Amino acid sequence: MSQNIKAKRTTIVISLSLLVIAGLIAMSYYIPSKYVSVDINPSIEYSVNMYDRVINAQGVNEDGIRLLEEIKVKELTNKDIEEVLSMTIDEAAIEGYLLEEGSGVMISTAARNANNASELAVRLQESVLQDVARNNSKAEVVGEAVGLERVEEARELGVTPGKLNLVEKLINSLSDPESINKEEWLNKSVKEIMAKTNENKEMNMEMEMNQSEDEMNQEQNANQEENRPSDVPGQASPANPDAGQGTPNTEAPAQNMPTETAGQANPSPNAQSGSGQN
Repeated sequence: MSQNIKAKRTTIVISLSLLVIAGLIAMSYYIPSKYVSVDINPSIEYSVNMYDRVINAQGVNEDGIRLLEEIKVKELTNKDIEEVLSMTIDEAAIEGYLLEEGSGVMISTAARNANNASELAVRLQESVLQDVARNNSKAEVVGEAVGLERVEEARELGVTPGKLNLVEKLINSLSDPESINKEEWLNKSVKEIMAKTNENKEMNMEMEMNQSEDEMNQEQNANQEENRPSDVPGQASPANPDAGQGTPNTEAPAQNMPTETAGQANPSPNAQSGSGQN
C-alpha cells in the first residue's frame, strides 16, 4: 500500500473522529445537566447545560411567564446562568417585586451530582445578593440545592422545587401541620410564605422560652418547699433546734421543806415557848 493511500486513510479517520467529537460536544451542549429555579412571586425554571449555559427557560406561573416575555427568552439562551439570573432580578425590580418590605428570592438548584448542585446554589446565592443590593432592595435571598426527584415532584404540582421546599418548611414550623392547606400556600408568593414561616418560628421560640421559665419556677418552688421549716409539733427545725426536747426547768428544786400532814399542824415558835411556862 502506497504512502499516499495510508495518508488519506489516516486523514479520513482523523476527520471522522473530529466529527464524532464535535457531534458529542454539540449534543452535550443542548442536553440539560442542571436545573435552576427562581421564585419571587414570578416563578421561573431554567435548564442549564454542563457548561452552565442556559438552554431553555419557562415560566412556572403567570407572573413568571409575563416576566420572561419582558426579558425575551431568546436573549437568555446560551448565556451564563449568573448573567441570566442578574437579568431576571433586574426585571423583577423594575416591576416592583423586590421593593416591598419582606420581599424574598428563592434560588434552588438540582443536578445529577449533589456536590455540583450545592456549589452552584452557594455561588448563585452570592451573585443574586449582589444583584438585589444593586437594585436598592433588602429582599432576603435563599439558595438551596435539591435532588432531581424533587424537581419531578414539583413539576407534577405545577410549582418550582424551591417553592415546594419553602411550603414544606412552613408546614414543619407549625405545631399542627395538618391545619394548613398545602395547595393554597403553593400559590402564594415567596414573601408571604417566608413571613408566615418566620412568624411561626418566633412563636415557637416564645413558647419554648415560656416553658423553660415555667420549669425553672417549678424547680424553685420545689426547693423552697424542701427548705421550709416544719410546723409539726415536737419536730426540730433549723429555725428552732430545741423544738421537741421539752422546756428546761430553770427553778432549783426545794430542799428540806416542811410538809403538812392532814390533821397535823406544824408547831409554831409561839406554841413551843408557851408550853415551857408555868
